[in-house]
Amino acid sequence: MDAITSSIRVMVDRSTAGYRTRFAIAYSALFVLMGGDAVRYAIGWAGWAVVLGLLFIATVISFFRSNWRETVKRIPWPLSSLLGLMLIGSLWSNYALVSAGAAVVQIATTTFGVYLAAAFDWREILRLFGNTLRAILYASVLFELFAALVVRGPIEPFFPNYDGDHPPAVAFYWTQGNLFTDERIQGIVGNSNMLAYMSMIAVVVFAIERAANTTSRLTTILSFSATIPMLLLSRSASIGFALAAMAAAAIVSIAAEGKERDVRHRYYRIAWAVIGLGALLVLTYRAQIFSLIGKSPDMTGRTKIWRIVLDLIDHRPLQGWGWSSYWVPWVEPYDGLVVINNVPYFQAHNAFLDVWLQLGIIGLGLFLLLVGLTFVRVWRLAVRHTNPLYLWPILVFVGIVTQNLTESRILVEIGWVILVLFSVKVCEPVENLEPIGSTVKLSRLKRMARR
Repeated sequence: MDAITSSIRVMVDRSTAGYRTRFAIAYSALFVLMGGDAVRYAIGWAGWAVVLGLLFIATVISFFRSNWRETVKRIPWPLSSLLGLMLIGSLWSNYALVSAGAAVVQIATTTFGVYLAAAFDWREILRLFGNTLRAILYASVLFELFAALVVRGPIEPFFPNYDGDHPPAVAFYWTQGNLFTDERIQGIVGNSNMLAYMSMIAVVVFAIERAANTTSRLTTILSFSATIPMLLLSRSASIGFALAAMAAAAIVSIAAEGKERDVRHRYYRIAWAVIGLGALLVLTYRAQIFSLIGKSPDMTGRTKIWRIVLDLIDHRPLQGWGWSSYWVPWVEPYDGLVVINNVPYFQAHNAFLDVWLQLGIIGLGLFLLLVGLTFVRVWRLAVRHTNPLYLWPILVFVGIVTQNLTESRILVEIGWVILVLFSVKVCEPVENLEPIGSTVKLSRLKRMARR
């Protein structure tokens, strides 16, 4: 029997010094990183920067009070190499000072992800994500109801990110007040795609919370009663494909648990074949498929963005243009680079293209290696442990990687935190895991469904 399937007993002491402080820091930082636009619209970019600075200081202080040395040792080398390349790349960047600053911000965001891995166990992290997502989604429901029933129209940001007295395009509104129309809603996060992104993660987190017996049935019902409407009304095609990938990962990982190696790998080959066939069908019949879901065949201008990005990559394929995470609009080549319907775009809408654009072919290789290693490790954790608790990392990871074929959110804020958290946390020794049960997850889930 593999060591990871050995029975292990772990006791959690909630009376330890600093327990409440750690949770307060984590909740605050997660909310700011999940709802970045909401915070910026409410208190402005300067206020947002001050809040992040204070949270970073609090995180560092709390981090050095944890078992930080052991956690730092577990940082995978592709991640540390990627961060090093972001810093070094500023030397030949087209925007050296901006690139160096962006690399420092990336390191600060990384620090919070490593802090989560050091200060909390998997169950506590699930609780942190679950409660933060509940707050964001409940707030989104109330915000959209307020816009539709009280304001009866759009709501502008308190601190606008545009020039002039009124938004130059509807995308600049905090919300357009579309709850009872046929248009997409934006929620408290101020962006339809971001609202769908949060809802997608919430679907997994809330389901695993219930499966792992961390929440009551009533809490689960109330959580999904907010999540499902937000997910459907945000109308994100990329999230639809991500949910399909997550469902496939859930089915295969649960079915493979406890099986012999040959059987598991047979399942994997079948799954990859089905995924490949599905991808081929989507590419072949994309016009018809996207027409059915109300989207344009070019995925709302994404193919145009990709052509522009690939042209820039062709100019600097080896070294890249310099790290910036999201594009900085006042430097070349990003100033006015992509504008669609009066809305400027500041990402490649594909995380892998964005990394190649900014860090060159070496950066892309490191990023692919980091994603690949993290996928393999969280997959093994999900398949080898009987507790449903350990399903949520692989399902969320599959979802965000799939979604980032048409977005670049894994490179910033909560997307980057999740990537860092999973890549570090999954390297912990098996002694830190909860005990192995006597039955596989499928049996436990069947019993739960009958209750």
